[in-house]
Amino acid sequence: MNTASLLSLLHISSPALPIGAFAYSQGLEYTLDCGWCKTADDVEAWISGVLEHGLGGVDLPILKRLHHAWTVEDQAQLEYWNATLLAYRETKELYLEDVQVGDAFKQWHLSQSLGHEHKLEWIEKPSVVSMYALSGVLSDIPVEQALIGFTWAWLENQITSASKAMPMGQTDGQRIIRHLIPKIERVVEHAMTLEDNDIGSGLAGLAMSSALHEHQYSRLFRS
Repeated sequence: MNTASLLSLLHISSPALPIGAFAYSQGLEYTLDCGWCKTADDVEAWISGVLEHGLGGVDLPILKRLHHAWTVEDQAQLEYWNATLLAYRETKELYLEDVQVGDAFKQWHLSQSLGHEHKLEWIEKPSVVSMYALSGVLSDIPVEQALIGFTWAWLENQITSASKAMPMGQTDGQRIIRHLIPKIERVVEHAMTLEDNDIGSGLAGLAMSSALHEHQYSRLFRS
């Protein structure tokens, strides 16, 4: 990667990007509130499982395909894989998070005035992954590095959510990130090799925590 592409990758992966991802915990808040996760080690195990079987099985292989579809400007494939990704969202909360943050990402693209605004109308309800893939293509970020950046942004947000929702300090959070760095590499490598028919996940615990979070009596996060 050249310096400009690397800096662009850091830019779109930053928690400071104004798309509102910080407002969502993806069900993690409920696992902490109900006691499924009580310690930093529990949080690490939860995040590790979602990373491997959630992102690794759905988001990342579809990000790869959306990156290619944006590269060749194949609108039919863009619509297909974006719709496929949204169909994998098992709860109302997870679905709304994807389309709400995806729309905010779309508005961010529009605010940049980079001359690609017409492409943003190719997908009716763009997901976060589809908008991230577009950013990667526009910034000449290679597809594997785009998958790494997306995963890193997701992991940082999960750690931030856990730190806010439970008594877990920054040291514990950074320790979890350090432990999961090798796993990110393995998960991304595996996601790059998945065939279309191998895409999918079965995270019953995540679906339950997200659905139950909709009715949590008090909460900090929207999901």
